[in-house]
Amino acid sequence: MKKKMCSLLVISSFLLSATFAAAGSLDENHIKLKVNGAYLIYSKGELPFVDKNNRTLIPLRVIADFINGKTTWDSKAKSVQIEAKDFKLKAVLNEKGATINGKKIASDTSLTLKNGTTLVPAKWIAEGLGASLKWDEKNKIISLDDNRFFQAGPLERMNNEEHKESSMDTQIVPQSIGYQTVEGEEQLKITLKNLSTSTYTSQQIQDHLLVYIDPNHFIEEGTNGNTNSDRSGLRLIDEIKPNKTYAYTLPVGRLDEKQLQTDVPQYAFVRYFIYR
Repeated sequence: MKKKMCSLLVISSFLLSATFAAAGSLDENHIKLKVNGAYLIYSKGELPFVDKNNRTLIPLRVIADFINGKTTWDSKAKSVQIEAKDFKLKAVLNEKGATINGKKIASDTSLTLKNGTTLVPAKWIAEGLGASLKWDEKNKIISLDDNRFFQAGPLERMNNEEHKESSMDTQIVPQSIGYQTVEGEEQLKITLKNLSTSTYTSQQIQDHLLVYIDPNHFIEEGTNGNTNSDRSGLRLIDEIKPNKTYAYTLPVGRLDEKQLQTDVPQYAFVRYFIYR
């Protein structure tokens, strides 16, 4: 088993901070945003949600980064503009519709501010880019896929995977992250679920974690099949069977706090893939 421990120990380092809102940590009730197979598991602000019009809204700053876009705010007009290669969006807070690639579109929903986080309808992004958008209602997963995602900018590191060509989408899905105390030691508890029809062993499944702090600071674990530690309880799961949920824990006593050089992370992505 490769790199499980370091990946999730890093999650624990930033989740322990008292400045974090609990709402930003993935749980079983949250919508799961999957972008090219990578799941958003933590947000400094709000995670994706479904509004009263049954539209899924996703954090704007995360979108801007996975398409390497520039975001411009106009506080007076309460508007925001995202501009990237092949894509330009301008919208006003709480005003239905937007201007996408120079064309005004009608919509039953709007750019929304929730608890300090600006969120935008996923449909606007998909239609503006011509990207694939899928909704798995049963498992609460919204998927965006396009070969232009993660190609440049802070999230291009999501492509640093030696075995990503083998299996970009294993259908191993993170369900929640949290904490528990065992014999006085606080541990990070992870749950995941196998939605595929295949059975995997912990020796087969690999993960890749990317934590974005700011443009100059990242925490990345699991690239190119490498790891610095192997203390993850995931290695104790002999088989990950179809349609089953599994929990494993990680001790947090050996954290290198120097990794977090500035403030707190903005968000984190994880992708599971097959090691062959």
